[in-house]
Parts: sequence; structure tokens; C-alpha cells
Amino acid sequence: MEIALHLGAHLTDDSQLRDCLLANSDMLAGQGILVPRARDFQKLLSDAAEHISSGHGAPKAFERLLASVEASEDTRRLVLSAQRLLSRLPDAMDNTRFYPGAKQRIAALRHIFAGQDVEIFLAIRNPASFMPAYLATGRAQAQAEIAALADATGLRWSLLIEEIRNAWPEAKLTLWCDEDTPFIWHRVLRLVAGYNPEKEFESSFNWFDTVLVEGASQKLAAYLQASPPVDDSHRQKVISVFLDKFCDDQKLDIDVSVTGWDEAHVDLLTELYEADTARIAAMNGVMLIQP
Repeated sequence: MEIALHLGAHLTDDSQLRDCLLANSDMLAGQGILVPRARDFQKLLSDAAEHISSGHGAPKAFERLLASVEASEDTRRLVLSAQRLLSRLPDAMDNTRFYPGAKQRIAALRHIFAGQDVEIFLAIRNPASFMPAYLATGRAQAQAEIAALADATGLRWSLLIEEIRNAWPEAKLTLWCDEDTPFIWHRVLRLVAGYNPEKEFESSFNWFDTVLVEGASQKLAAYLQASPPVDDSHRQKVISVFLDKFCDDQKLDIDVSVTGWDEAHVDLLTELYEADTARIAAMNGVMLIQP
């Protein structure tokens, strides 16, 4: 069976990918693609992974998963989208790195899905905006320690990606930058679903409500439905025009005051992030979706 694991990262997707695919569940089911709700599998998989990590094992975890999500003989692809499969939000970073417990969790998930054709999907985000958003949740453990991370210049997503590759080398790994989402959103949906519909996924333009002024996402959807793009490059050009005209800057504004950073430091973190992204793009076994 094909398994698509969308693991987040936290503070990138806000469940919109899963919600969109769920809105298209009937169409996808007709193609043998099952997209269950997170509540149908998240706790089961998390508990099983914790048991395996602690050395207690989790016999028949995959069989119990299939029963929990009501997979059938016609199910050829199972799409599991839940950020907590990698970790809880409070554990998404410590004062040195992203997802410090990823190695153990990925190894446990590998054990559960042994023998299946697995692809891992993950969005990464500029630390200059990730950390302020993380602290703003009010749910981070030891926030004083995180805030005392000094300058955050040591944070690297590439370290997490290397751990995932080493812990699960046979799994395919597909990544994208959260900042690029407006331009690649529909490609991401198709890749995670493993299906390319003739028309746009239903509700696929809801994501644009997070960056555009009220009503603009409907205008974008209507325009592309009336004049379907010939390819992804054409779609990106249309979206760029709408972003230039209808972007809501208040929705994109990040309050970095909790970190004490100035503009120059934010620029430095962005430069380091771009260099880290280039390193990830050059890794073997990694596909980075880019505009």
C-alpha cells in the first residue's frame, strides 16, 4: 500500500491540506485514495510509536490502523496528515534544534509501516518567523529557555532532514518552504493525494484566505475556473498578480518583539535559512518543491 505521511511542520499548514483533501474524499475514494480524519488515527499511531520507542513494541499496529480508518481492499493509497505524528507542538523545538525527538519517532513509524511504500511530506519555515509564531502560541515548554536562544542562528532544518533520511532511508521525502505555498499549493495537494484531477480540488482556494483580503480568494478561483491555466508556471503568474493586487499585509505581519530581534538580525536569519534550503535541495533522496 502507498502511505503518504504529511508530518507538518507545526505552524505551517494549520490542517488546511488535510481539510482540503477531506473535502474531496468521495472523489479520491473513487481512485482508491483514503484520507481519514486525524482523530481516527493520530492517537493510535502516536501511542504505538511511543511504545516502540520505549522498547515495549506495538504488535499489529498497522493492522489496527487500517481497521481504525476503515480501509478496504480497494484502498491503494492512505494519506495520513497530522502534525502530532512527529511531535506535540511544545516539543517541536528546544534551545538548539527543531524536533529533537525526531530520530526516535521516525524510527518507530518506520517499524509500524514496514513493507509499505512510504513518502514523507514536510513543509519548513523561516526560523525568523517560526520562532515568534512558536512563542506566541503560549504552549511552548520552557519558553524562557527558548526565548534565551540568543540569536537562533544555529537553527537548521537540514539537520532534521538528515535525521529523517538516516532513520528511514527507503522512504521518499518531499519538502517545500512554507513561504512558497501560494505558488505551489495546488502542486502540493496533487502530490500528497497522489492524484491529478481534471479540475481543481474542491475548496482548494480556501488557503488563500490566509494571505489575501476578504473576497479575493473567490475572485482568484473564479478567474482560474474561467481561464484554466495551461500549466503550473501559468498558474503561478496569475497568483503573483493577485498577490500583488490583493495581498493583506496585516495577515502576513510577524511580531518579533518577543524575541528582541532587530530588522538586521531577521535579515541574517533569512539569509541563513535560504542557504540551508539550498543545502536541502542538494540532498540525495530529497525532492524540494519550488515555484
